[in-house]
Amino acid sequence: MIGCGAIAYEHLPFLARSPSALPVALCDQSPAMMAAAAAAFDLKVNLYANAEEMLLAERPDVVHVLTPPQTHSRLVRAALDTDAHVICEKPMTGSADETAALIEAARNAGKLLVESRNLLFNDSIIDLRARIQAGALGDVRECDILLSLDFLAGPFGDLNLNGPSTGLPGGAVQDFLPHLVYLFQALTGSEAADSVMGEYINRSGNRRAGFDFCDVLVRSGPTRGRLRVAADVEPSAFRIAVRGTLASIETDLYNPYIRLEGPPYVGKTYALGQIRGGFGLVKSGADNLRNKVRQHGTMHGMPRMLEAIYTAIREGNEPPITAREMMATAELTDQIVALGQRP
Repeated sequence: MIGCGAIAYEHLPFLARSPSALPVALCDQSPAMMAAAAAAFDLKVNLYANAEEMLLAERPDVVHVLTPPQTHSRLVRAALDTDAHVICEKPMTGSADETAALIEAARNAGKLLVESRNLLFNDSIIDLRARIQAGALGDVRECDILLSLDFLAGPFGDLNLNGPSTGLPGGAVQDFLPHLVYLFQALTGSEAADSVMGEYINRSGNRRAGFDFCDVLVRSGPTRGRLRVAADVEPSAFRIAVRGTLASIETDLYNPYIRLEGPPYVGKTYALGQIRGGFGLVKSGADNLRNKVRQHGTMHGMPRMLEAIYTAIREGNEPPITAREMMATAELTDQIVALGQRP
């Protein structure tokens, strides 16, 4: 594993406990962060400050690249060059061209390269996709996704730190944007966008963030989407609403619930659906309280995703996140970022 920052603590529970993986080494420029990560999961592994040295010495079968996005391309290529499969945190690169180049490098090496899409493996998203695929919503026509999160209060906006918050052309927003894009594509079945319009701006004036606000409309065939990232509204939420020709459904990935509006509770019986939905919200509140105690949080889909990837590697099958899907997300992300005007 290369990179022992916060996201490493979402990968390490799987690596430490799954029979599918045997950790052999951690790598980070900070010895303290490496030691802390190893101690937190009682890992008896070798520690390296240099990724290339680790790859040559250990020759791992799989490498997790969990470093800042601007370092991904070099590290992914180095891992592929030592005959390793690669799991890379999102965003894998800053552009579709860079993503295509890495996918081609993996293909030439005969190895899997998978960009993390852990939210697809969360309980509520699995539920939404199952209902959509079963036809409960009819034909999907709209998908709205809102991420409201004060990320400027952390490293993305801390003006005491030097330089830009990320090495991405889309600034801080682009660090989160792939989540919204791949969820939109997965829930609607869309890939390429016919049109993208809206705002991609710096609303706060915080220079370190680069861009801190996104509100765009996407049209793909008969499907419409609205994708928003905002750092200046509360409460923190990751709201998703999908509307079809028969019914609509919504959830929140931070405090999950499922609210379905449609048959049989329509017309005069709509109020009965509201009452039923109210009881559902009460149950969701109790479930969320229990899940917070159990630390079953927003990242709980990560072990499922990693297990699916490791199974694909072991069995020689197509990974749960394909090269085509990664390219579709990178291309739509590029279209959205292109709307931006750096302050």
